[in-house]
Amino acid sequence: MERSFTQSIPRYYEIEVPHGSPSNGRRWPFLIALHGYQGDKDSMMRIARKIAGDRMIAISLQGHNQFFQRYGKDDLTDTRNYRVVFGWGTSYKMEESVRLHHEALTQLIRTAVRHHHADPAQVFLLAFSQACAYNYRYVFTYPRAIRGAIGVCGGVPGDWHENPRYRHSRTHVLHIAATDDEWFSREKNLEHKKRLAERAASLDFRFYNSPHRFPRKSIPHIRNWIGKHLLNEDERNRMAHEASERFIKSGIQVRDVYGKLAK
Repeated sequence: MERSFTQSIPRYYEIEVPHGSPSNGRRWPFLIALHGYQGDKDSMMRIARKIAGDRMIAISLQGHNQFFQRYGKDDLTDTRNYRVVFGWGTSYKMEESVRLHHEALTQLIRTAVRHHHADPAQVFLLAFSQACAYNYRYVFTYPRAIRGAIGVCGGVPGDWHENPRYRHSRTHVLHIAATDDEWFSREKNLEHKKRLAERAASLDFRFYNSPHRFPRKSIPHIRNWIGKHLLNEDERNRMAHEASERFIKSGIQVRDVYGKLAK
């Protein structure tokens, strides 16, 4: 007979904050980056740093699921032939991994706003591979929480049509697919394009000549895309007012993502 108990563990992330203070009393936009399967926070931070530059806060969260990856063909009993890598979950009780992911993102947003002068209306998510579907679950479950989401070499949630929580979102989406991806064929990627277009506020879908790796040639476009979707002052004021209104009405989305952040 299976039973369970709850146990808390620390979650680890890297953060870099721009030098100085944002102009005109504004807050920093910020980027939360999630690595792929068998990745780690340090490798993803190197990419996030190139995208954010000194214009926005960059955060790289490490997956909670750790395991060993073997490399080389030497003695299998030698621990020097293994490295620790991380992932976001498996098909075993996947709803628990989704919950952990959502709670972690909400906590990071709250922390960045309270302690690093981040703007809760200008949150951008970046994901590679496995983390893409987790981020898409978040933006279509909380359709007013995220300004923009970038997915690279990943897919959409497997329960896209079955999950009633997914709704049309005001999140803008940039999805980058690889032409030589061993996991996602061109046909599969075009199916992802069709599905994302159904619910995203806007969709920029691009193929890059690459295997299943983060195409570095996409970084300049990612930077430009984020710049294009930064809020102007009028939009920022309007969204801040909407967030306050939603908090007053005590909507679950506002409590979790906006209301507590503004305190």
